[in-house]
Amino acid sequence: MHSFAHLRPHFNRLATVMMVAASSAFCPTWAQDKVFPLKGVAGSGKIVERTRDKVVLEKGEIKQNFDTNQISRVVFDGEPQPLTRAKDLIGQGQIDQAMEEFRKIDVPSLKSEDIKQDYQFYRGYITALNALRGKGDAAAASKLLLDWAKTNGTSHLFYLASEKLGELAIATGTPDQAARFFGVLASSPFDDLKVKGNYLSGKAMLANKQIPEARARFSAVAQSQVSDAGSLKYKKLASLASVRCDAAEGKAPQAIAALEKMVDEGDSTDAELFSELFNAQGGILRAAGNNDEAILAFLKTDLLYATELDAHAEALHELSQLWQLVGENQRATETKSRLAKLYPTSPWLKK
Repeated sequence: MHSFAHLRPHFNRLATVMMVAASSAFCPTWAQDKVFPLKGVAGSGKIVERTRDKVVLEKGEIKQNFDTNQISRVVFDGEPQPLTRAKDLIGQGQIDQAMEEFRKIDVPSLKSEDIKQDYQFYRGYITALNALRGKGDAAAASKLLLDWAKTNGTSHLFYLASEKLGELAIATGTPDQAARFFGVLASSPFDDLKVKGNYLSGKAMLANKQIPEARARFSAVAQSQVSDAGSLKYKKLASLASVRCDAAEGKAPQAIAALEKMVDEGDSTDAELFSELFNAQGGILRAAGNNDEAILAFLKTDLLYATELDAHAEALHELSQLWQLVGENQRATETKSRLAKLYPTSPWLKK
């Protein structure tokens, strides 16, 4: 007679595996929402709370809180792959590819209210990104985002919507509305959003010739106690914008001296700062009647910092007028044509 005693441990292990497999077949599958932070590892589980300020993720007895200013994107359980891919592509700055993915979404099949809300937001957001590149209708994008915001005021995406609505308001030539949208960021509990919101609000107020109000916003940015790279950038830009306030109040010599010092001490690889610097110089020089020097300043933005779209559009607008003032009519026409071709929806084209 054969003995199978030596096989008993193997049978025991096999029985255990089969019991686990059988029990798992009757266990519910927990939803796997995912939250991707700007830094660190993504969290997964079930989202149990979403507000303007935080997203709470629950997994078993453990809860994770994510501040909304530190979230890259949220992916809901069951959302269609084209929507997930579109979010990834937006984060990578690949807007055309994101739009292609977005068109693949089968809207009637969206499973939950969370996913439907997300879809409506990104529909407006992608439209806005496209419009701000001069490839779409800024007014139509504003309507989509406004309609979404009216019913989703507590969404984790509300600050992002407000910022984009502010940018669209600038693009459509309504800086007073822009300041209101940017003010939502300034009233948030997050220092980085406060700084950004105050700077952008001040810039909109400056465009609307509300000089004292703009200066107050820039002063709030300058006095903020922040250390992250983004906020430090806005502190530099706010210092520059305060100089523009000086120029608008007739303090041109002091403003020119301050700008020259910033150019000497600044990092010329900082495209956003230096395009603003040279445009500010050009504007002050033009107001003082120094057209040739103003042209040189705006040409620096045109030739060196064309990647900064709004600043580049401003420079082209100013150059098209300055060339005409110095008798270079052909150059004026060519520059105006470049502005229209590159930035067909820019408010600078209408000025």
